[in-house]
Amino acid sequence: MSAKTVCFSLIAGILLSVAKPAFPGVPDEVRKDFAQAIYKGSPELVHNRNPQPLLRAVIVLNLKLDDADHWQAEVVRTNDEQPEMLARALQTVERVVPINLADHHRSELRRNGFMEAWLFDNDGTFQVKTLAKAQRMGN
Repeated sequence: MSAKTVCFSLIAGILLSVAKPAFPGVPDEVRKDFAQAIYKGSPELVHNRNPQPLLRAVIVLNLKLDDADHWQAEVVRTNDEQPEMLARALQTVERVVPINLADHHRSELRRNGFMEAWLFDNDGTFQVKTLAKAQRMGN
């Protein structure tokens, strides 16, 4: 693994652990519902263990609803050396089934959306930050 990848993974992990939601107008329950919809839509890609100390990739997307209530993802942060992980994260967004939303949440999600991060382990499986377990400590 290159020094660039190692450095990016460490910095991303630190930033994600202290980051506040970019748009406070989207409540935690909406984020959790979205994350659970990601897990339900792509169960074969999700792992249920603590993420490894040095992640393979961290993909950050800004997620918005379009006028037809489909999720649209804008790439905020990716790892250029892992384009397949970006493709996988975007694919999981495409698989999300609609979630129940109040009109004011739907409006906020169309206007601003919210940020979510995909935390990929070496085997290509992931957890999203909203539902992720604590990262394992390195040796």
